[in-house]
Amino acid sequence: MTPELPELGVPSAANQALPDFGPAAPADRMVTVDVDGSDPNKANKAALVALMDGASSILFWVHRTDDVAALTAGIDSSIAPVHLVGDLDPKALATQLHGETQGLYNADPIEQKARSSQWFTGSWSGDLTRLQRAEELLPTAMGAVVSNACFAAPQGAAAQLAWGLASLEAVNPAPGRPVGLVLQATDDYFETAAMAQAARLLWTRNPLWIVGRVAGSTSEDAADLVDRGLQAQALALGGCRDLWIQPLNDSPQAARWARHQALVLYYESGLFRHEYPLRGSYLIEEWTAQLAEQARAQVQQWTQRGGLAQILDHNLDPWT
Repeated sequence: MTPELPELGVPSAANQALPDFGPAAPADRMVTVDVDGSDPNKANKAALVALMDGASSILFWVHRTDDVAALTAGIDSSIAPVHLVGDLDPKALATQLHGETQGLYNADPIEQKARSSQWFTGSWSGDLTRLQRAEELLPTAMGAVVSNACFAAPQGAAAQLAWGLASLEAVNPAPGRPVGLVLQATDDYFETAAMAQAARLLWTRNPLWIVGRVAGSTSEDAADLVDRGLQAQALALGGCRDLWIQPLNDSPQAARWARHQALVLYYESGLFRHEYPLRGSYLIEEWTAQLAEQARAQVQQWTQRGGLAQILDHNLDPWT
């Protein structure tokens, strides 16, 4: 069960406690860069270059489980987390990771079914069993359950929260292990900050590893960096652990700009000297509560229909 939402409003007395929106934002902030793993050796070199130029976490698009050792060669994943995205066999993967590996095992069956109309293993029960095996076999510092809530970004901020909450509830991850949540920034600065903050309020069963994604259409206009920078700032203020800023285009310069935007934000802006940088902003607190209420209402609707996994398993539209 998710916690009851706090009562909001201007305190009646100066010393009245402000609402506590979930655990404090993480102290260890990560600058995440994604790398296509179709050519493992080339991908490994690209990852090492990114880490030397400011990245602190790598997201690999993995095409074959057996490639993971080559992809992560030379990366100390106890200090530079690696997120592995793909149709990955937990048993084979476990043999290629050391016990202190940090990161996320991102084989999200809910998103897979919604995007492709197919479960990874051919059935929801098979995918669920595979996630349970991942929890048993993968390093304890690695999140074995991830919800790519950004899939619901076209439906809005509350929809992302609902999708993430319903996905995690469907899997019911083991207590104590970190779980991953990927959120995508919206065009509204305050809504984006409130969305990330609401996620930390809605899910408190496990340490929540939020990856904040900033995406947009390809552009050659450097002025678009301002928009992406503001979106990244809102995600970070809301409590995302990782900032994943997608470059404006495929040029090396754009990739470097994206990395350095996150570095400036984390280490030069001075915005993250406090655990709760948004505390006392009643606009964002109210928006946070509203988004959380809307997300819980959507999850309740899905629950009445059998749950999000069952809706997708019957090839039904979750939004109607």
